[in-house]
Amino acid sequence: MAGDTLATSTVELGGKEYRTVKEGKATILVPQGAKIGEDRGEVQQVFYNPIQQYNRDLSVLAIKTYGEEIVEKRRKQYEARMVKQGKKRKRDDDIQKPKENATEVEKPVSEDQPQPQDPPKPDAEEKQHKSEPPKSQFKILDALSASGLRALRYAHELPFVTSVKANDLSDSAAETIKMNVSHNGLEDKVSVTQGDALAHMYRAIADDLSHRDRLGNSGKAHKFDVIDLDPYGTAAPFFDAAVQAVRDDGGLLCITCTDSAVWAGHSYCEKTYALYGGIPIKGLHSHESGLRLVLNGVATSAARYGLAIEPLLSLSIDFYTKFFIRVTKSPQSVKFLAAKTMLVYSCDNGCGAWETQPLMRSKPTPNKKGSSAYYKHTMALGPTTDRFCQHCGFKMHINGPMYGGHIHSKEFIHRLLDQIPKADPSIYGTLPRLEGMLRTALEEYLEGPEVTEPVDPKDAQLAAVDHYPFFVIPSKLSSVISCTTPSEDMFRGALMHLGYRTTRSHCRPGSIKTDAPWSTIWWVMTEWIRQKSPITEANIKSSTAAWKILREAGLVGREDAGLQEVPAKDQPTEMEGVEQQEPLSANANEPGDAPIETEAAALTEEELRKTLVFNEDLARLWRRRGEQKITPPPEVLPVDDVVFTDGSLTWIRAGSSEKVDRNEFLFILEVSGTNVASPESIICCLKEYPEDREKPFHLSLFRTAGTPANVPEQYIIKELPPYLRHEADNEVDVIVSTKSGVGLALRFWEDVLLHLWQLIAGLGDEERTINTDDRRASDLHYRLTITQSAETIRDFAKSLWASDHQGSKPRTIVLLSGDGGVVDLLNGSDQDSSHATLPLMAQLPLGTGNALFHSIHRPLYQNSGPSPLVHGLRTLFRGTPSKLPVFRASFSPGSRIVTFADKANATGESKDNVKLSKEETSVSHLNGAIVASYGFHASIVYESDTPEYRVHGNKRFGMVAQELLREAHPYDAQVSIRRSGSSKLEEIPRDTHAYAYDEGKHVDMKWDDGEKVGYEEVEEVQVVVLEDDERWRKVCIDGTIVEIPRGGKMNVTILERGPFRVLADYRLLRE
Repeated sequence: MAGDTLATSTVELGGKEYRTVKEGKATILVPQGAKIGEDRGEVQQVFYNPIQQYNRDLSVLAIKTYGEEIVEKRRKQYEARMVKQGKKRKRDDDIQKPKENATEVEKPVSEDQPQPQDPPKPDAEEKQHKSEPPKSQFKILDALSASGLRALRYAHELPFVTSVKANDLSDSAAETIKMNVSHNGLEDKVSVTQGDALAHMYRAIADDLSHRDRLGNSGKAHKFDVIDLDPYGTAAPFFDAAVQAVRDDGGLLCITCTDSAVWAGHSYCEKTYALYGGIPIKGLHSHESGLRLVLNGVATSAARYGLAIEPLLSLSIDFYTKFFIRVTKSPQSVKFLAAKTMLVYSCDNGCGAWETQPLMRSKPTPNKKGSSAYYKHTMALGPTTDRFCQHCGFKMHINGPMYGGHIHSKEFIHRLLDQIPKADPSIYGTLPRLEGMLRTALEEYLEGPEVTEPVDPKDAQLAAVDHYPFFVIPSKLSSVISCTTPSEDMFRGALMHLGYRTTRSHCRPGSIKTDAPWSTIWWVMTEWIRQKSPITEANIKSSTAAWKILREAGLVGREDAGLQEVPAKDQPTEMEGVEQQEPLSANANEPGDAPIETEAAALTEEELRKTLVFNEDLARLWRRRGEQKITPPPEVLPVDDVVFTDGSLTWIRAGSSEKVDRNEFLFILEVSGTNVASPESIICCLKEYPEDREKPFHLSLFRTAGTPANVPEQYIIKELPPYLRHEADNEVDVIVSTKSGVGLALRFWEDVLLHLWQLIAGLGDEERTINTDDRRASDLHYRLTITQSAETIRDFAKSLWASDHQGSKPRTIVLLSGDGGVVDLLNGSDQDSSHATLPLMAQLPLGTGNALFHSIHRPLYQNSGPSPLVHGLRTLFRGTPSKLPVFRASFSPGSRIVTFADKANATGESKDNVKLSKEETSVSHLNGAIVASYGFHASIVYESDTPEYRVHGNKRFGMVAQELLREAHPYDAQVSIRRSGSSKLEEIPRDTHAYAYDEGKHVDMKWDDGEKVGYEEVEEVQVVVLEDDERWRKVCIDGTIVEIPRGGKMNVTILERGPFRVLADYRLLRE
């Protein structure tokens, strides 16, 4: 099916017909009838595999990031060399001048004496020579090219590339590559060879070895800047040749290994050792250890020739690994490799704990004078553990050796991420997934202990090891000790409470990397059992790994009189008969080892353990990680000569002209009164940085005299509007939904809206603090509610309708949320609204879809116009109350609301433990204001509402839509409508409602019989679901998913009077 979705055309070449397949800027020719699709076999069976576009997109962008840096570096080196040569030439000219000329220059020069004309000429030639540096050569070898698509994309999409060599062992493949090169018109850049990749690389090596310089170093004329190895299976046989054939001054290796059963499995340990020189790990972190095994194979191959490697990016993707490795000639750097190579002792049949053992130690040692320090390479003391696990008593198995350094370069990933916004989505079709993977990889980096000795920073970087190489998964820990699983937020919050850091791994969803030792990890899990998840001792067998862990925690075996219980935290870490590693070893601080701490630090954790309570506050501690205290109000900067033109503002500040784009301009506040000497204005602007989770919003304020001319009235605010005044005859509530969208609502409130509200209300000088309790009253300005759970807004709505005085008193609810918050307000009570004054709802769109806000304000949107949040702020302070149409969806008995565990489970169970959780009580009806859907739309919302997809924001809908389109499920349902003035339902034929929605382009589409697509207002819609599989029996009500039993139905009708009014831009709807 993947091939059917590709845009192809047919061409004839040499009497044969071919289909063209375009990817990026390259086009390849595929024989008619040839297979296009996924094939994971050892032998290539397909001419084009669209699944691998992600791999190729990543390779192109990574080489682009690397190449731009290299080309710029070489340009600067050339310019420095030219400057140095110029200075040397000038010194040589000065030396060649006769001494008598030196005395003659002091004599006055006669006006009749002819002036020399030649000296300026060399300067001009030198300047011309400098301005035209030779073009830097940049060569790529695609050693196992197959169809040549990668080579074609490199030549097309990387402007600095001067030559690409595409090689393949197969005669037919080489001919296909030549045909594709000719079809793309790249004969001047891409050369094609047929032969063994090893022979090709070794020939290049031999040619360079035969052309050594005067110092004995081999030449570089035949080496490649980049070598791409992408075989079917393992790339290990090519490591030795590749590390020698790539440039040794920082050349790049791109390596793909698809033999995941070897480097990530434990059934072929002997083969893993033969290929990569190490034994794999059995466990959930086997893919991350697989990355380190492959890196170890490359590093040891390079080290034989005095070559050091630097992993720039190492990823485990689906069934393969992808590496980008810099190779540099540096025998000094190679000396650090043994200390960055480790063995791993794994309790793979017991509790899953591990301990690491470095093969050597690189220890900072003071020099004789004591003025600085250097690294001394010594043998490491071992073993670091006993034969049996100190936590559960099971056997420890040996894995490795494997690479123990960091597997990514933070600097390289940052530069690679900088490429994403500049990349064309039509060329790089997998950008959302690329960005998500890169950001996750960036988060993996946990800094180790700081080096305090005065060593060379470059040496410190070479000596750096990854002290926390693997991850844990709470659901796996829970399965070991037979308890329910704490949520990720709860588990992370517990470790943070104890002073440890946590992050995640790109290798597996739900993974948690931490610098906490295994003793702390197991203490947290046993404390979770003690507080929240009691176990039945009869279910814990003494022969299991759980027994010792729980017995030492005092949770089982209490009736055994002969057992003296010792809390796990007080157990001695010394092992009898094993000499302990001295504290200077940084590697002793690996996860699974007891941390090296001072007595004061140990006491600190001891005290923190006494205060650990598993509740929502603990989970919130993790969710609000890294958040600073409320941002102080932004400084109001003075500006002059403000000019308003076509929605943009320009002014003079500090003598320089500045411009604020219309997309960032919010509004202007007119300031006047007794405290102001003369009228002035404050210009408010908002910049948004969606990718910066720490500071996604930046509010800027500028003060100027008077009000700038030509500013439309719609942009001027003179006072707080009446509906936002919290007074005796009007109440104002602000609700911040912390779980909406990607979790930026609280940040927006604290960094932007709070300061604007205070400023407009004249409260800029008053100090305020935000309390995170569910309800905290402010008698002056508003009542603030920050959600603590999925039920907070619905509970608020229930209390809203329960108020006795609500019938006559106006009330405004400012909702910082997505559509879910709107739905919760609408369904907070089953009572039909009969109040004289309906509450007014003002929404700031901080969810993922924000369909209600978009549908209301869509007429104001422009392609290059302000963002929805800018529209939302303008509407909040300059809006008009309008009617909010509301519908009611009624369901057949047996219908249930479906939510994912992390949203519905109040006890903190993990999504890994219970993927979906249905409400125990049936749902009979739901109110909505946006959309009631069945079919493709409902499936997209349902299948994208997981923690894994939600991190991608609104991009998640497109990601899931692509998967569903590939599946192409034909929905089975009966749709009927009741038209205005009719009392009967009219069934709609399936072919009438089977056309896909395409951004409204289907409207007014006509057929030969005169029928067309359009919108029609009806009184009622009924959907009867006939699917057997419950996966396709879902309907969506404003983002809430309801599962209907087979043969059940949903009826949708419009309510005569909704429970709320809505605030809209005054240029739109009015009451």
